[in-house]
Amino acid sequence: MGSKSSKVVDDSRSVSNAPPPYSTTSESTPAVSASTLQTCILDIVSAPDLTPFSVAPIVDACSTTFSAAEFSDFLQTLNIEGHTALYWAIVNDRREAFIALLKFTPELSSVCSSDLRLACMITNDQALFAQLNLGNTNRCPPDDVQVQSGDGLSENQFVAHFQIRKFQKRIRITRDVSVEFVAGGRIWSLKIPMKSNGKCHIGFNLSQHSFPVYPICVIVIEAHEKPGCATPSPALQFINSTPDILVPHGIKYDGGKDLVRINYCWEMSTDWVMNEFRRYPACKAGDDIKVVSVG
Repeated sequence: MGSKSSKVVDDSRSVSNAPPPYSTTSESTPAVSASTLQTCILDIVSAPDLTPFSVAPIVDACSTTFSAAEFSDFLQTLNIEGHTALYWAIVNDRREAFIALLKFTPELSSVCSSDLRLACMITNDQALFAQLNLGNTNRCPPDDVQVQSGDGLSENQFVAHFQIRKFQKRIRITRDVSVEFVAGGRIWSLKIPMKSNGKCHIGFNLSQHSFPVYPICVIVIEAHEKPGCATPSPALQFINSTPDILVPHGIKYDGGKDLVRINYCWEMSTDWVMNEFRRYPACKAGDDIKVVSVG
């Protein structure tokens, strides 16, 4: 999926490398301890002269200020210019700091997860987005998503490869399979719902906080034949040849004369899961499928 460079809304953002000091999260916290903690955390995520090897010892010292639960809550509070310390560690490219702080947040809150999703989108970091499992809203094993850019693609183009795990079981039980990923400075969602008439659809949309875009997309579901098959089955392809402006759900946007939509969706053939799916399973994973999206 990609976009026309002439119509893409500018999604650049200025990021402060030195966020201001923040207030304490609990009125019961002693003033000295809070002051020490906020100084340590602020230096860890923003100080330009902090050496990487000193990060872990400083974080360990900071963790003694509060109990484990209180320290975890402190790190996940939106108390640095409206964001968490973990957010600033990502945005300021302080990976040592992020790893050290993440050790004390064994379970991310919904607020913190949303903040980290935004950080991964701003930094265009699909690898970290997947590592933190920020796009997995169910209990299924995380899907494998690989995003490629450059290598002959234009500035606004990318190729995303998906390996959707346990697809057949998921589509039968939930009737709606979706996979989120980061590409082009946005969070996208590939969706495969099954309608009440038994027909599957496939499409994509933008997730929250992503900027509007005019996407040009080709979705390909590749066939996997048994060894020795003389005539391979053709890939299934879905193309939007006339792109309209795509916006996240719930966003009011004036597209002028252009059509504004919240998703692109194509209907697949009847009984796709029961019949055609037999020609499109992954060889080694049983009921996985592979999808390639090209911008």
